[in-house]
Amino acid sequence: MTRLPSRSRSRCAPRTVRRGFTWVELLVVLVLIVLAISFFLPVRTRTHGDNNRVRCASNLRQIGQAILLYSNDNKGAYPRTRVSPGPDRKPTWGTGAPATQPTDPNGPADNDVTAALFLLLRTQDITSEVFTCPSSNAEKDDYGGGTNAPINRSNFSDYKKNLSYSYQNPYPSDDAIKRGFKLDNSVGAEFAVAADINPGTSGTGDNVLNITPNSSASEARQGNTNNHEKDGQNILYGDGHVAWESNPFVGVNRDNIYTRAKDDGSGTDPKVNHTDLSDPFGSPYDGHDSVLLPTDD
Repeated sequence: MTRLPSRSRSRCAPRTVRRGFTWVELLVVLVLIVLAISFFLPVRTRTHGDNNRVRCASNLRQIGQAILLYSNDNKGAYPRTRVSPGPDRKPTWGTGAPATQPTDPNGPADNDVTAALFLLLRTQDITSEVFTCPSSNAEKDDYGGGTNAPINRSNFSDYKKNLSYSYQNPYPSDDAIKRGFKLDNSVGAEFAVAADINPGTSGTGDNVLNITPNSSASEARQGNTNNHEKDGQNILYGDGHVAWESNPFVGVNRDNIYTRAKDDGSGTDPKVNHTDLSDPFGSPYDGHDSVLLPTDD
C-alpha cells in the first residue's frame, strides 16, 4: 500500500522576507520632504502677500470713492480742514483727535493732513478698517473706545497705529496756487492722490530723499513704503484707478509722489523727478506735484 507523505516532510512555499527602510532611504525621504517644504512655503508666502496687495488696493479705491462723494458735496473740493494764513504753509499731522469739531479751538492744528483725511470718516459711509493696510501692523481706530463715533472726533486717535495711507497735502503755498495747484475733482488721471504710507527717512532702510529715477532696484527700495516689505506701493490716481508701482517715481512727469519737486531755475516746469531737499515734505511745487503725507517716521 502506498503511504501518503507526512505533513512534516511536505515542502512549504518560501516565505516573503519583509525588511524596514534603511538609514539611507530614510535620509532620502527626509531630504525630499525638506525640499518640498522649501519650494511650497515661498509660494504660499507670495500668495498671501499678493492677496494683501489686492485688499490694500481695494481700500484705496474705497477711499477714492469717498473723496469723490465728498467733493460732490463740497463744490468739487477735496477734504481739508483749517488753513493757516499764507504765503507758506507747513503741513502737520496727528493733532486734535479728541475735539468734537475740526474747527474747535482744541481741534486739529492748521494744515493737518490726517485731519483732512479723517473728514471722510465723519462725512462718508466708510469704516476705519479701510484706512489700515492688511500687510501693515495698523489697527482700526476705535475712536477712543466706548461708544465714541467718528462724528465726535476730529482726527485719527494715533495715526501711527490707525492709518496706513498717505494723502496729497491739501495746503499749498501761495506760490503753488499761482502755479496752478488745485486739489479738487479737476486733477488729472496721472496725478497721485493717495498711496501706501510715505516711508520717510528715519526707519531702517528708509530714505525717500536718497533715490532718483535712475537708482538701481535695490537702492529704490529705500523710497518704497513699509506696508509691503518695501517691494512697492499701491497708488490711487486722479481718475479713481489704483495701480501697483515698484518705485515712487510714478506721478505726473515721473514725479516722486512722496516728496516736493525741485525748481531747476529754468523758468519752465521744474525737474519734478528731483527732490527739493530744503523742504521735501512741504507744499507741492505746482499743479503737477504730488506730496503724499504723513510719513511713517
